[in-house]
Amino acid sequence: MARHLLNDADCRAATVPDGAKLTKVNDGDGLFLLVAPMKRHPGRPRRDAPKLTKRWRFAYRFGGRQNTLALGDYPTVTLAVAREKAEDARKLRAAGKDPSAHRKVAKHAAANTFDAVAAEWLEAQRKRPDLSETTLGKLTWLLSLVRPRLGHLPVAEITPMQCLDALKHLEKRPGRHGRGRHETVGRVRETMRRVFKLAVNTSRANFDPTATLVGGDVLTRPTTQHFAAITDPKAFGALLRALGDYDGSPETRGALQLLALTALRPGELRQLRWSWIIDQDDPSTISLPAEIMKMRRPHVVPLSKQAVAILTELRELTGGSEFVFPSSRSHVRPMSEGTLGAAVRRLGYANTEHVPHGFRSSFSTMANEGKLFDPDIIEAALAHDTPGVRGIYNRATYEAERRKLAQWWADRCDELKEERPAKVVALRA
Repeated sequence: MARHLLNDADCRAATVPDGAKLTKVNDGDGLFLLVAPMKRHPGRPRRDAPKLTKRWRFAYRFGGRQNTLALGDYPTVTLAVAREKAEDARKLRAAGKDPSAHRKVAKHAAANTFDAVAAEWLEAQRKRPDLSETTLGKLTWLLSLVRPRLGHLPVAEITPMQCLDALKHLEKRPGRHGRGRHETVGRVRETMRRVFKLAVNTSRANFDPTATLVGGDVLTRPTTQHFAAITDPKAFGALLRALGDYDGSPETRGALQLLALTALRPGELRQLRWSWIIDQDDPSTISLPAEIMKMRRPHVVPLSKQAVAILTELRELTGGSEFVFPSSRSHVRPMSEGTLGAAVRRLGYANTEHVPHGFRSSFSTMANEGKLFDPDIIEAALAHDTPGVRGIYNRATYEAERRKLAQWWADRCDELKEERPAKVVALRA
């Protein structure tokens, strides 16, 4: 049994004799407190800075060699904790293991768990200029769904079966409206693949265990689901008339109308600031910064006359705030994420019929069906990437053409609003 020669008062009182560089205060059986004067740093010394450093050490012999194991600093590591650590080291030595080598292996394993590699991969994604905070948040969330089962495991030892078990567990969890999480599972598997790719490329794993987890035989294929959107011109006209009759706050009504005219993403619209509108006295363009865009690129939005009229009206309501659409609770925050969706539902449209994001699909469908504008111009208006090699070289913004498109779409919306169904008049006999 280890000897205990010290108490806490001894540890607090331990000092260095005059003229000595350091001193050892022994607790017995290899455990001691190493006391040394604090090194002085250049500049004015802090009055509350400690004058001594006190560090726990455990001395032992292994394989015929004398070794010393650091156990931490006192008083952060108390006397009782230091004794526990020293006892653990004695047990390792009794089992034929070198405590220092065992610690190095444990540190290496901790630095190469799935959690550690995932954190390193996420940090690399944060440094990419083309990813928005929303995208980074989604990547973090996707990995959080499997970290409880895989996070503590060494990344080199994770098997396909363990990955499948984690994904199957997620697949069984009920999703919204009673559906499974098949789409989420697919996105989680793809994100895991990118983490394992980093592990393989940095020689911390030999293969990607998710590589074989593809196809409908292993995981249920998700059913592709798009944002609910009204694309029939007559039904869309009815929706526009409903927006005009919205009896909630005028700011929310203006947000929905502007969303229909600009086809912005709801998140981009609700964060809109007055400073992003070029020439606020006579607005004609919105300049969105890269940090709020999905693809992390600045985006210029030409405004139609109808959109300018809405902004001019809003200026009287919210011009005192930084945001065009401030929160109803605080003018220093933007409108909440759920406000627009709740307003659409209040108009009588369920989530399966039309959602705020659906205005983009409405615009894209009817603009493409009109065949008056090149599809590339419509995609540029939506801030979409051109797929394939062509997208790498095609960096045109089509600003002049998009301004014509914006005005055409606003005029088309006015036409659709006026195409009311004929009234049925009962004739007297």
